[in-house]
Amino acid sequence: MFLTAWFALASLWIVGFSVVGEASKFRHWSNALFPIASLTAITVLAAAPANYDVVDKSRYALEFESLSFAPINEVFYASITDGREPAFLLFNWTIGVFTHDTQVYFLVTAAICGVMLVITLWLVLGSGWQTAVVLYVTFCFGFFMDYSSFLLRQGLSISFLFLALALVLRNARMVWIVLALVVGVLFHWSAIAAAILILLVRVVRLRTDILLGAWALFSVLYFTGFNGRLAEPLSSNIDLVETYSDPELEETYVGGTNRPSFWLFSAGPLLIAYGAVKRLEFLPEWYPKLVNAFILLNCYFLCMGFVYFSDRLAAYSWSLVPVLVSIPFLRYQGRGQMIVRLCLLLAFTLWAVYFGSFGVLVQQ
Repeated sequence: MFLTAWFALASLWIVGFSVVGEASKFRHWSNALFPIASLTAITVLAAAPANYDVVDKSRYALEFESLSFAPINEVFYASITDGREPAFLLFNWTIGVFTHDTQVYFLVTAAICGVMLVITLWLVLGSGWQTAVVLYVTFCFGFFMDYSSFLLRQGLSISFLFLALALVLRNARMVWIVLALVVGVLFHWSAIAAAILILLVRVVRLRTDILLGAWALFSVLYFTGFNGRLAEPLSSNIDLVETYSDPELEETYVGGTNRPSFWLFSAGPLLIAYGAVKRLEFLPEWYPKLVNAFILLNCYFLCMGFVYFSDRLAAYSWSLVPVLVSIPFLRYQGRGQMIVRLCLLLAFTLWAVYFGSFGVLVQQ
């Protein structure tokens, strides 16, 4: 009940930001600190103790306990012999220097993911109150909770890749972009393709219309199953692709491959974003690049939709959805702007109710 009441209070702040005008002192950055800190803390306190019944979390707990007692040379040995991501192994070992408690480990990991998300959102949006609103939307969207609770390797990887994309959007120096991408890849090998695509947004001037055409083509391959046939060379040369395309996984992964629901989760935000790029003139100058990044990352998912657990690959594009969808609503300054912003909050609140994103608050 405590987290629920705390979340309700922070939500009132978010509604307040949406109701008042742009010139209101209530939108001063200092007033955004409470809802931002609250939503971050609530996410951490809810994510850390949750999902112990999920196999992934149990495995990470055992791995942490093992590494927390291991000397540093064993960490790098495990990376070389087992092919495990070195950044994640070193991350576990570093926390293990200070504690062997798995509860503290999950708390620290969730906190790092949460703080990095706030830093990245503020860097992109350049506004405290908008950061708070998008943070609320992210909580309602739901998947961030899982990636800071039990899908830790990829959660940390996505955190660094999203930071790298924020640096791209803000025209930061290439060295910092590459550094963030490299760290992200070293937390999860599946991020290699995603990192290359983000770098592509930085170094190549891409046309959204052409990318949308490519996305439509990949969608056809997705629904016809030809993506699996075209990727057969990967299956024979990359062990992870072969492992996750094994038909035996159908027994443990409900829903199969090339799932229409996943395509809809991708097409909806893309439709909103593309419509905004074509029709709205008040969007920030970096927004088309954000749309391009989403399309490229989603094409990665569509290409690999034939593997089981393909939602883990979709996460690289889905992580952008809260920002992608929120920006057109938050930047609108015409008639009925208050209603437009409240509609955004209402839509994601209903999404959270339907998909159970608020359930984690009740459980604590």
